[in-house]
Amino acid sequence: MLTTSVVARSASAAPPVPDPTDPPPGHPGLPAQGSAPETGESPGAVSPPSAEAAPQFAPMPSLKKNPIDVLPGDVVYPPIDKTPVKPILWNPEWPRFGAVDWVITGVGAAITIGAAIVPPQRKHYISTFGIDDSARKALRLPSSEGRYVARDASDVILSLEATWPFFVDALISTWWYRGSPDAAAQMALVDGEALAIVTAIQGATNTLASRERPYGQTCGGLTPDKTNDCEGNVRYRSFFSGHTAFTFMSAGLICVHHEKLDLLRGAGDHIACVTAYAGAAATGLLRAAGDVHYITDVAVGAAFGGLVGVAVPLLHYRRVNLAPKDKATGIDMHVMPVGAGVGVGGTF
Repeated sequence: MLTTSVVARSASAAPPVPDPTDPPPGHPGLPAQGSAPETGESPGAVSPPSAEAAPQFAPMPSLKKNPIDVLPGDVVYPPIDKTPVKPILWNPEWPRFGAVDWVITGVGAAITIGAAIVPPQRKHYISTFGIDDSARKALRLPSSEGRYVARDASDVILSLEATWPFFVDALISTWWYRGSPDAAAQMALVDGEALAIVTAIQGATNTLASRERPYGQTCGGLTPDKTNDCEGNVRYRSFFSGHTAFTFMSAGLICVHHEKLDLLRGAGDHIACVTAYAGAAATGLLRAAGDVHYITDVAVGAAFGGLVGVAVPLLHYRRVNLAPKDKATGIDMHVMPVGAGVGVGGTF
């Protein structure tokens, strides 16, 4: 037997939860609670549904923009440049680093090591040129602290400029960014050859010249003898300035590489060149201000380093492997007048 039970809702039960899409009470499109619709019929009558009697709801407010479109702050970002980076190719007409270059680099490195080991000559060159004394008075900083700061600053610039052609131009710009390992290797080898030449000539020259540094005049007086400046071989290695030679060499390498290979593809190449030479010039002045070199030491170092820094890479950027022009083959014959008759001539 089936039993059907009906559960009646009591008056105290909770009212139904209103639908959030329903319009609120008192909306203009609905009749007020407790009042019958104004249809002219009795409250108990049921009228058929009509389109005219359908309630009219107010439109729901809407966002003008999608929230994602307004974040962050309606900023308009520039389009991403998807242009592929153009690799750097070593021109087949340029000579590559060869056996002669390896010999020059190796000999230069050996001379450099020897000059660092061999002490300067016992007969020291102490005399100065006329311009040296006047330039020293004008450029030398008055305090010892200032002079040491000038020396440290010149060391920092030297470290940046000497490593820039190798690590920034060759390794980062050419190899990593432009994806050209062959051109980067040729650049680094050329830079190493120039560095070997400068270090060898500079080391051998200051060992043979054995010129006293400017501050040597104060050793035993303003500068105590028992100091690193006055003791050892460094006191007699003034001519010519290695810091100045190396920075001007690096400036020359930077300018030639940027000019020939278009590393930064635009005005950046010219800015890099000017900046490198400005740093080299500042290095020379700081060496004079620090009282470690005479102005003639600085001038010779700048001239020699700048010459090597420009000449060595240009020798590798010259066109020597020119492709032979195609020559005409076969027999070229033609008829020409000869006296009262004609003749046949040609190239065989």
